Amino acid sequence: MNYKTLTLTLLLGLATHTNLQAEEMMHHEGHNMSQTGEMSEQAAMVMTKGVITRLDEGSGKVGIKHEAIENLKMPAMTMVFRVADPALLKDLKVGDAVRFHAENPGGKLTITQIQSQ
Repeated sequence: MNYKTLTLTLLLGLATHTNLQAEEMMHHEGHNMSQTGEMSEQAAMVMTKGVITRLDEGSGKVGIKHEAIENLKMPAMTMVFRVADPALLKDLKVGDAVRFHAENPGGKLTITQIQSQ
């Protein structure tokens, strides 16, 4: 057997082994990662804890002192967010502890979900 044949045989064996390992990981019990859309949605809907510091329902803005926002890679701070729908602020008041999800469409930090704790 020459070196080229040996190298090709080893590479094919390694590729087959790697593909089998990847397939096993994708379907590991309780961790079916083949549904990437579902995983992406779950990862994207990470909720962040915070406390409302100001409310402006008229302009659809809310001030929140929040923990780090993982999906935006933002450290903990106090800031004002827009809300995707001003109705999200209904029944909330300054001082309420909340959990929220924020996104950054078009460079505008926007809360898409918010709920009292």
